[in-house]
Parts: sequence; C-alpha cells; structure tokens
Amino acid sequence: MSYKIAIGGIHIESSTFTPYISDEKDFKIKTGQELLNSYPWLEDFNSDIEWIPLIYARAIPGGIVSKDFYNSWHTAFFSLLKKAVSEHQIDGMIFDVHGAMSVEGIMDVEGAILEEVREFVGQDTVISTTMDLHGNVSDKLFYSSDLLTCHRTAPHIDTIETKKRAFENLIRVLKYERNKLVRAKVDIPILLPGEKTSTEVEPGKGLYAKLDEICNKDGIIDASIWMGFPWADQPRCHAAVVVTGTDRRLVKLESEKLAKKFWRIRDGFNFVGPVADTDYA
Repeated sequence: MSYKIAIGGIHIESSTFTPYISDEKDFKIKTGQELLNSYPWLEDFNSDIEWIPLIYARAIPGGIVSKDFYNSWHTAFFSLLKKAVSEHQIDGMIFDVHGAMSVEGIMDVEGAILEEVREFVGQDTVISTTMDLHGNVSDKLFYSSDLLTCHRTAPHIDTIETKKRAFENLIRVLKYERNKLVRAKVDIPILLPGEKTSTEVEPGKGLYAKLDEICNKDGIIDASIWMGFPWADQPRCHAAVVVTGTDRRLVKLESEKLAKKFWRIRDGFNFVGPVADTDYA
C-alpha cells in the first residue's frame, strides 16, 4: 500500500514585547522540490511514500507577524492543500512549526491553522506536528494534531533528529497503528526564562533524559516536554507534557508522572550564563 503525505508549515517565534512587525522581507519561502530538499532523510523511507510539498515559511525570531504577510501565506498554503487533497486524497501531513507565532489580531496562530486544516482534511488524515520545545501546546493545537513532538535539547542541537522523528512517528502510525492512537496532554503552570531551560545541566538534563526511557516502553510512540514561550504575554504560554501511544492506561500514567517530576524540580532551574540585577544593568 502506498501513502501520500503533504508537508508544510510556518516557523517563527514572535515576541509580543517588541514594536517590530515581522513581514515578508523576514521570511524565507520554500515550495516544491526546494521544500522537499529541506528534509534529506526522505530518501531513507520506502518508495511507497509519495511526498507532496505545500509551502513552508521560516524567519529568525522577531515580532508579531503582519496580517498582510500571514494572509498571503495562508492563501497559498490552503490553495496547495486543497489541490493535494483533490488530486491525491492525502493520508498524512507533516506540520512544521515553532509553536510561538503571533499575528496581528491572532494569538494562537498554529492552533488556528491546524483547526482549519483538520476541518478540511477530516479525521482520517493523520497529522504529525514537529515543534520547538519553547513553543506552546494550546488545546486547539493538541486536539487538531494526532502526533506531536519537539526538541529534546536546549540549545537545540537535535533539530534534524526532532523533525525526522515526526516523520517516523507518522509513517509508523499510518502503517501499523492508525486506529489505535491515543494521546494525553498535561498543562503545567510553569514558565521559565529560556536562559534557565538548558538540557545540558541539571535539572533539565535529567528531566529530558526520561523521554527515551518512556519511549522505549511497549505502547508508547512519543513523549515530549515543552517549556513554553516566555517572550509573549499570552494564556497559552506555559509548560506542557504530551505522551502519545497505543496503550491508553500507560499513556495517561506516563504523562502524569512526567508532569509531576517537572513540577517537583521546578525551583532547581537556574541561569546558565552571567546575570546582573536591574540596578547594575
């Protein structure tokens, strides 16, 4: 059996504390073969996968995104998605985002996009979302995506591994576990400065080391921890844990255990570089 998988997204982290407005000049746009070339591991998968490029836009960290640019990207994205669905009846989709994008008049942008995607493609299309661990997992985003994963390192030295894992999880589910998938999210009322969230020192190092242990258990597909985005003043900005798998009891248990561990060690996160008080600064 062959599978048709669409790929697209938009990636920026938007500070709401800067007057700068990010727009078209700040984004690099990729479509077609150029977009597919961004994922060199596609050749590692079997030839029974047909990859369908949509559109992907990426910018360095900036401010809130202009409504004009967002509308132009949105129009292009959904035009290509509708064409893909009409011509191919897609089985799955990779949604490649940061998770902390804001647009003029829209706070939960990624959640809003995915909700619209889900309404269009229906429940049978499996959506796998790959994110930054400093992104946010809103309810809209969580319930509209079947699979979610994010970085396991800060600084982010595992970007390739993270994105590839999103692809691997999607193909695994399409082939073997399409009708068995369950997921659990635990929101955690913690929001740490990014400079305190290093996974190279404790307690972040030990916390993120738990993920491999959880993922090696039968019935678990993925476990991820989001630190949340501290550079925006929005209700969605907080930490979260998401566990996905096929064993409902185990998925719930592991998500709760992981969230409780994070909560217990929350006061142990410290700045990893030199800091100064406001008087000195």
